[in-house]
Amino acid sequence: MYAYFIDDWVYNRKHHRQMDKLDLGLTQNGISGRKFKLGRLHNIERSIEECFSTGIKTFVAVGNDETASKLLNSLLKGEEDKKKKEENQKFTFAVIPVDDSSQCIASSLGSKSLQEAIKFLAVHKTNKIDVGLINNRHYFITAAVFPKDSSLSFQSYTVSSLKSGHHISVCNSNIYKKLDIKDKKTRFDIRDGLFDAVIAYHPDLSLMEKLRSSKASIDAFIPESIFPIKDITIKNKQKTISIFADTDKQMSTPVHLEVVPSLLSVVVGHDL
Repeated sequence: MYAYFIDDWVYNRKHHRQMDKLDLGLTQNGISGRKFKLGRLHNIERSIEECFSTGIKTFVAVGNDETASKLLNSLLKGEEDKKKKEENQKFTFAVIPVDDSSQCIASSLGSKSLQEAIKFLAVHKTNKIDVGLINNRHYFITAAVFPKDSSLSFQSYTVSSLKSGHHISVCNSNIYKKLDIKDKKTRFDIRDGLFDAVIAYHPDLSLMEKLRSSKASIDAFIPESIFPIKDITIKNKQKTISIFADTDKQMSTPVHLEVVPSLLSVVVGHDL
């Protein structure tokens, strides 16, 4: 049984054709299910509890990375409760992308379009993947990107960049289009129990972009150093910093990240 958590902006007239394709595709593939509109006042935790109580075990985020992050974190909330943890470990997570913006999560799971995601959901091939945990409260799938002036803190030393236009990221999958991964087995493997801490720079940032080192221009950043890690602390002189970890978050520093191996069962479109 399936539950579809659809972001409220997907219902805009701009996306009505996508919604028609969604309804048709789910019906034709026999994977229709309960639909929830994620409005501002929607109690997503209560809806999830209703789904579990009725035997629904496949939860699908329909929208973009922010939609997927919202659903993922709501599903994993309360992991400290052992009974709930054992129950939640049985669910399967999937993403159906709508629109072309901010679809890193769907892409990392093999879906480049709404139609592809529906097809893969019908086949229902699953894999267990690692998930990142920030400050013991926010989960992410793809990567956490930190602003300039951040540094990687190891046990006895810190590492940062000497270049002015740089950022630091902790990656579960490859977010850098300019990085050619020759040996995929040893880097950015979403199932190996490791993350890759990356220091990257942008060779041609404008002055404003250098000040911000924004996620918007991440495609042009070039990794200069990569460190495989299981957990890491990120330091910054600011008490609070903006992080992009599947969605924008404000976090107090220092920021601690750790890998939670094989935490999440996901629907995939290819062998990971």
